[in-house]
Amino acid sequence: MGKLTSNEVCKAFSISKTTLTNWINRGCPHEQTAKGKLFVLAEVIKWHQEKFLKTESSDTEGLTKARAMKEHFRALLAELEFKEKNGELVPAKDVKDAAFLKARQIRDGLLIIPNRISDLLAGEINAAGRIDKTRVHEILGKELRQALENLSNNLNRPEGVNGKKN
Repeated sequence: MGKLTSNEVCKAFSISKTTLTNWINRGCPHEQTAKGKLFVLAEVIKWHQEKFLKTESSDTEGLTKARAMKEHFRALLAELEFKEKNGELVPAKDVKDAAFLKARQIRDGLLIIPNRISDLLAGEINAAGRIDKTRVHEILGKELRQALENLSNNLNRPEGVNGKKN
């Protein structure tokens, strides 16, 4: 087969002269003559296939991989939505809000103990002006047990966020 000019190669591949110049800069086989560049069509086709079709196939692999990842994450999202609708998952904000409310109940229940027992302890001073250690221990133990039991009972009751019953 004969040699083709630059114009003939451009027509054969439906490309511009600028694209052909870029191909030459990338290593497209050609022969420089006094009349210009000449190309052997079979060599140009072989170079084009090696240079661009392999790249396109790796691009296609990348595209296929990207599509597979997209489908994978779409399936995970659908699974999460299903679990949320089934009640297996709840939003993290709801859990944090509920935990905050329960912690506030515990804090308030423990902080009120001194107010409840201060009068009882003041009444335990004996005639000698001394406090009965055993009686103070008994009063503190009773009040702490009562406060913790009340908190436990409150915590075991199902409540929604913002203290609303379910």
